[in-house]
Amino acid sequence: MRLPAVNSAHLKLATFLGLLGLVLNIYPIPLFANVQLILGNAAVVIVAILLGPWYALFTALFTATGLMLAWSSAHVYLVFLLEALWLGFARRKDVPILYASIGYWLLLGLPLMSLYLWLITGMPSYHIPFTTIKQAFNGIFYTTLGELCVVALPSLWHLKDKLVNHTRRTMSAQLSYLFILITTISLLTSSLVFNHYFMDKQQVLINRNLDDTGISLGHATESYIAVNTRTIASVGKFISESGIPFEQWQTTLSSVQGLTQSFTTMFIANERGEIVAGSPIEKFQQLKQMGKMFTVKDRDYFIQSFNHHNTFVSPVFVGRFIGKEIIIAISAPIFKEGTNDTVGIVQGSLDLSFFSSIDKQNQHHETQSIILLDEKKNIVYASERLGLTPLAPFNFVTGSTEYRTRLKLMDINQTEADTPEYIYAHHQLNNGWHLYVVEPFVPLLTLAQEQYTKTIVLLLLSMLGAVIIAKAISRLTTTPLALLAQHFSQTKDGSFNEEKFEHELLDNSTPKEIYSLYESLEANQQALLSYQLELEDKVKQRTMDLEIANRKLKDMAERDSLTNLYNRRYTEKQFLHIQDLCERGQDAIAVVLLDLDFFKKVNDTYGHLAGDECLRVMAEVLSSHFKRDVDLLCRYGGEEFVLILPMCNTLKVEQHLNDFREKLASVVITNPADQVTFSVTVSIGAIIADAAYSSTLEVWLKQADENLYKAKEQGRNCVVCTLISA
Repeated sequence: MRLPAVNSAHLKLATFLGLLGLVLNIYPIPLFANVQLILGNAAVVIVAILLGPWYALFTALFTATGLMLAWSSAHVYLVFLLEALWLGFARRKDVPILYASIGYWLLLGLPLMSLYLWLITGMPSYHIPFTTIKQAFNGIFYTTLGELCVVALPSLWHLKDKLVNHTRRTMSAQLSYLFILITTISLLTSSLVFNHYFMDKQQVLINRNLDDTGISLGHATESYIAVNTRTIASVGKFISESGIPFEQWQTTLSSVQGLTQSFTTMFIANERGEIVAGSPIEKFQQLKQMGKMFTVKDRDYFIQSFNHHNTFVSPVFVGRFIGKEIIIAISAPIFKEGTNDTVGIVQGSLDLSFFSSIDKQNQHHETQSIILLDEKKNIVYASERLGLTPLAPFNFVTGSTEYRTRLKLMDINQTEADTPEYIYAHHQLNNGWHLYVVEPFVPLLTLAQEQYTKTIVLLLLSMLGAVIIAKAISRLTTTPLALLAQHFSQTKDGSFNEEKFEHELLDNSTPKEIYSLYESLEANQQALLSYQLELEDKVKQRTMDLEIANRKLKDMAERDSLTNLYNRRYTEKQFLHIQDLCERGQDAIAVVLLDLDFFKKVNDTYGHLAGDECLRVMAEVLSSHFKRDVDLLCRYGGEEFVLILPMCNTLKVEQHLNDFREKLASVVITNPADQVTFSVTVSIGAIIADAAYSSTLEVWLKQADENLYKAKEQGRNCVVCTLISA
């Protein structure tokens, strides 16, 4: 493809707009999540409209570089450079830029973006539709903005050598398109504002729900631990102060567990850490049947309660006796009655299923999940859908540099992904535990995607509505104007329509200005018709005068003014046609040269008026004697005359010339000056030959002139004729 020559003024404009677009694209306007409004690409649209595809491509190199600096993603060069070429070539084809932009994103932009995000970036599939739709939204927005900039800036209307439409659009089409542009920019702007506040409100509600859930579940967790901590402390205190014998500890323990369902197991250990009583009794009996004494002397909950004399809630750990369950132990010291000497501890293993029950009691259980950590950040409990293992450390990444939200974001399973997985709220419990309430981020993205999709659908419907409205306005304005223009314009033959304009659109609903225009045109039409009739009469008269003048001019150009015979120039020109015609028919031509005898003597004797009269008589006799239409009679100069007689009878030409000579000699000429009469004679030299003899008149006249000279030598008033055979 051959590139056009570079226009320096166009190149400067494309560079300026490209640099402006680059700066704007480096700082895109952040909206929700990773949605950013890029305005710099409007510069590409402006250049595409004014200068075509290649300058638009040049400008797009700048604007795409700005996006590359802002997003660090190479796809911008492919998507936006291709868009620049698409819009530029569409402009050359007179396709409105907005329609071209919509077509580009539907046919190329969205598929290319989706493939790039899926194959290159590895973005999760659930996030690709949102990213591509918001980019299409962006493209339509800056395209409309660029088109309106061209419409709104008069300086761009008169840009030298800019692209122009190949076909003139109707006012109805222009009005419809302008309506669509205004509707589009209004709808997109209002939807951006609405979507911003809508998503902002949703984020506030989500944050509030997460916080409320966290506070509620946190209180329930704290209450559960606090109640059971007090239970264990009360059991230890009761055993210490009541002086219950060692043999009754088992009975007391079984009675306590029978009153509360919060513990899976309870036991009492002596000062050596040996388990001496346990509940439920079945599990304790299993321990005894193993035949060895189990000790918990190395456990934190024993050390804290026995040595430090306090009630202790342990971190989560795995039990090492029956079942090897995941345990949170609550322990309290048992003192020797009346002293501060510890003789053992009482311990209860919390029933962790309680956290599952409070999780399910959450009114937002279907969307929200909880993660409960102990003071060591190990997982105590996590909602089943999260797939986290209790007791394992909780590894996660918070925040996202790519997403602008009011929400706290967290990645659990995809710690290196750019797209956040969860929204979360964090609460630290009074006992040092941590509670996280999380909710998937995808539903919020889906909601935003639905908002942008609805906006695009509404945009298309609004475009249709704008066309309908523009057609309705056109029916009231442009259609009557077009009908008036058609009625009052001239027809192909240049006449005016004399009929009165009548149409159903011209009624009381017609705008006053248009009806006034109709009345004015009607009056002007009548005046024009009257003037036209008058002008036609004048034109007819002038045409007749002109034709007469043209005939006179033609005669003046071709004939001698004195004798009215053809002149020398016409004869020389006409001889070519005569010779060509006779040559094709193999006919003979006679060329005759005539010279009045002693013509100078006539002028000297009778005066120049007599000489002129003599020439006129000579012409009259010639015209009366040589009457054929094909005969050419010419005054060749002075008193010389030339006869060209095509298709002649070679045997009778000389006799016919002698008859003319005698006829002229017998004519009496009257001098106009003094009425004196006189007569003249003529000498004649002639040549008769086939037309092929020569195509040049001078050759024929030269031979005729020689014969004329011989006639004069023979005493004048005679004919010398030569027949030249083939």
